Amino acid sequence: MVRRRPSVSSASSPSLPVKRNSGQPERNTFNLDGFVSTVYLPHIRLRKRSWRVDERIARQHLSPTFGARELADIQRHEVEDWLHGLSSSGLAPATCNRILAVFKTICSLAVMRGLLSAGQSPCAGVSPFKIHTHRERYLSRDEAQRLMLALEKSDRPEAFAIRLLLLTGARKSEILKARWEHVRLDLRLLIVPLSKSGKPRHIPLSDEAIAVIRAIPRVPGCPWLFPGHAPGKPLSDLYLFWNRLRRGLGLADVRIHDLRHTFASLLVNAGHSLYEVQKLLGHSDPRTTMRYAHLGQASLVAAAETVSGFLVCPSREGRAGNSKRSFVPPSQRTCGENRASPPAL
Repeated sequence: MVRRRPSVSSASSPSLPVKRNSGQPERNTFNLDGFVSTVYLPHIRLRKRSWRVDERIARQHLSPTFGARELADIQRHEVEDWLHGLSSSGLAPATCNRILAVFKTICSLAVMRGLLSAGQSPCAGVSPFKIHTHRERYLSRDEAQRLMLALEKSDRPEAFAIRLLLLTGARKSEILKARWEHVRLDLRLLIVPLSKSGKPRHIPLSDEAIAVIRAIPRVPGCPWLFPGHAPGKPLSDLYLFWNRLRRGLGLADVRIHDLRHTFASLLVNAGHSLYEVQKLLGHSDPRTTMRYAHLGQASLVAAAETVSGFLVCPSREGRAGNSKRSFVPPSQRTCGENRASPPAL
């Protein structure tokens, strides 16, 4: 006797909609949290190295508002209000846009899996914020020194964290999530097990950075350099402390991430190569580092002036009344000196 194989009910497959006999898809019973955990994350783990970023965005920014809601019930105006709420809370426009992009990708996968109709995505038509890419803010040397002096007067964990940001050029998440086990003072390194690129990276530590780490009060039994308010969690935000500090120093337009830009600008202006800057910042793509190329313009001009000092025509110098001046390299000229005569051949 041949046993007939029992049919598998479509209800046992949570990633697909159940169909009625009439041919109409039954209402999706997935809420957002369920879809993300059972469908979206398994889908992107095989396709995206930075899938953990999506998981964190969904947990921190999508779940609190929409996690318990069914995808088909979320309306466009709710997504727009939520997005503007993120901006009002202090998140940068670029950060808000990244969060929205993850939400849109989740909804697109839901459409692809048949859980939403093509025009049913709650993110359809929601526009991201406009980004003014020309904004570049770097602390001058004087501003950076004033900031460091102010930070040294505070024993708050936020102050230690910000000092390390400025001294290492690290990302905020890399410092706030640092564990004591990842600090290798013998190797002068802070090890980041999983960086933004999806790979481990090693952050070199200067003498001053090492001194800051040694001065951080260590909490017994806590693995984090900067323990948070919640037990067992690291410090999650610097905004309140940073906002008071920057306004008190007259640096209200400076963001935390601008400290990373400042670190890079100081390196470039000191004559270090873009390759060195790329390695210190942990950029996987050298094109990302090229944004700092223009910062070395002053040193390039000075180098070009060295050649022009050798090649300038003596007759032109004579017309300027400087024909009898001896050659002085540009690096040794005083403020009142202009071009010099070429050396005698």
